[in-house]
Formats: sequence, structure tokens, C-alpha cells
Amino acid sequence: MSGSEAQELLTANLPVVERAVAFAARRYRLDPADAEEFAAVVKLRLVDNDYAILRAYEERSSFSTYISIVVQRMALDFRIHAWGKWHSSAEAKRLGPLALELEKLLHRDGRTIEDSEKILATRYPEATRQSLVSLAARLPERAPKRRDVALEEAESVAVTRPAEVEEPVFADERRRTSERVSSIMAAVMSRLPEDQRLILQLRFEGGMTVAQIARSLGVDQKLTYRQIERNMRDFRRELERFGIASGDVADLIGRDEVLLHFDLGNQNRRPSLVTDERAAHSEDAP
Repeated sequence: MSGSEAQELLTANLPVVERAVAFAARRYRLDPADAEEFAAVVKLRLVDNDYAILRAYEERSSFSTYISIVVQRMALDFRIHAWGKWHSSAEAKRLGPLALELEKLLHRDGRTIEDSEKILATRYPEATRQSLVSLAARLPERAPKRRDVALEEAESVAVTRPAEVEEPVFADERRRTSERVSSIMAAVMSRLPEDQRLILQLRFEGGMTVAQIARSLGVDQKLTYRQIERNMRDFRRELERFGIASGDVADLIGRDEVLLHFDLGNQNRRPSLVTDERAAHSEDAP
């Protein structure tokens, strides 16, 4: 693609570029001044070196997909430059790998405990909502970079209507990705033995802990935990084989337009928690 062709491509797709910039600014929580500066940086980068970035577009995907990836990478570089590279706290390092990842999700990425639990479940199946809340309480407060802005400026980027923030072009891409993930995962699940599907269903759909599952099904807790870990590693490898990274899946969590369905099995097959808790009390009784 020549420079003149790249210029025409940019001119024809300016609204797409502007949507990508606005989406990235909101995703990375840029304040109004930084968002304006970032928009200028993107425009300069796109025309730099005779439109080199646009000339690299080979039409292997839609232009909206290509430019959204380019702008997201620019946004990450911009945030690191403007805010400084993320450094984990000493306390998180002391508490271990789970604390390090939880701290990033909560204090760097602005995720909720609910979202963090879902994102971390693949690597830490033993982590529960309660354990993450307790772990988060032990992490030090991380004050975000603050800047005084006029109310009018704040209103211009305020997230008040999800339909304006989640632009349709990106929502469509996420829907397609969620359909691919669901299809791949359903195929993998169909190859698992019934007892393994049941354990995964109880853990991720039923919200039971590994200890509760082991007591309810009368199986060894450590072996159950290891089996879930093996399943998670197999799932991750299978998704990567189809070009889907763990970060792509994490970005789907909590999106209104995304529906992930892994076909874990019969929704009603869930042991009674009352029975489970009675068993737990019976084990603890003298």
C-alpha cells in the first residue's frame, strides 16, 4: 500500500479511529487532559513515516479490528509513559503470586472482586470470593494519579451510558470472540469424563469450593484440586492453539454483550450445600 492509499484509508475511516481512541481512553481511565493528549499522539503516529502503520495493514482482518489493536497498544504505552510503569507492592510480593495478580487487577486495572475472581479462576481454582476479599484487605492502598480538572471536562468523558462507551464495532468483535471461545470450550468439555464435567460445573457454575465439592462427592480434596488445575492448563493450551490468549478471555468477562457458554452439563446436578455443611460440621465435631 502506498502512502497516498494509506492517507485515503485514514480519511475514509476517521470515525472508526476516533471511536477506537475514545474506547481506549475510557478503558485505561485517562483523565480529560491525558485523553486529549493521547488522541493527538495517535494521529501523529498514524501519519508518521509516510503512514507506515497504515501501510502495514494487509486486510487479514477488518480495518476496525486492526486499528483497535494498534490503538490499544498505543494506549498502554501512553499510560506507562504518563503514569509510570506498574510496580507491585512489597506486601503483595510477600503474599505470593495470587496476591501479585489480584493487586494488578484491583489497583492497576480497576477490576472488581467479582471480575477478578472469574479472571483468576483458571489459574487459581482454589481461590474463593471470600479468600480474595480477605487477601485484598491485606494489600496496601494504591492511590491513583490525580489531577484537578474542570467539571465540564470531566463530564465530557464521564461513563454514564454503556451504549456510548462500548462502541458497537468493538462489541461485535467481542461477541465473535465469545462465540469462538464457547465453541472451543464446549468441544473440549464434551471429551471429558462425566465426573470431571460435574466437578467443573460445581466449581464454576455452582460456586462451590474445592473442599465442598470433595465432601459432597466423597472424593479426595487434593486430587480434586489437582484435577481442576490440569483441566485449566488443558483449556488454556487448547484456546492458545486456536490463537486465543488468556488476556482475550479475561477481556470478555463482565461485558453485557458477551455470553460465554461452555456446556458444562445438567444445571440441576448440584449437591445440597445444607448436606455439605452438615458433613463439614460433623467432621469438625469432637
